Amino acid sequence: MGTQAITVRIAGKSYPMTVETPQEEETIRKAERQIRDRLKMYEDKYAVTDIRDLLSMCVLQFATEAMESDSKAGSVEQSTLIRLKAIEQMLDATLD
Repeated sequence: MGTQAITVRIAGKSYPMTVETPQEEETIRKAERQIRDRLKMYEDKYAVTDIRDLLSMCVLQFATEAMESDSKAGSVEQSTLIRLKAIEQMLDATLD
């Protein structure tokens, strides 16, 4: 497929982008909707109208969620390594 030009609108401003695949476009469109929904939620919940404040709140929330996700992934990875080490020790004991 080649590249395809799309336009993303965030906070009333258009951003031209290019995508390589339909899946990439779908992911970007989903992110666009999430940003729009989060901005609307903050605007309604906190009666904030300054777009910079809304965008800052949105960025902070997404960054926090990303950090929490990374932390959980690291925790799962560490847990998996511990289990694999225990299995390896059992196999070593059985083979000796």
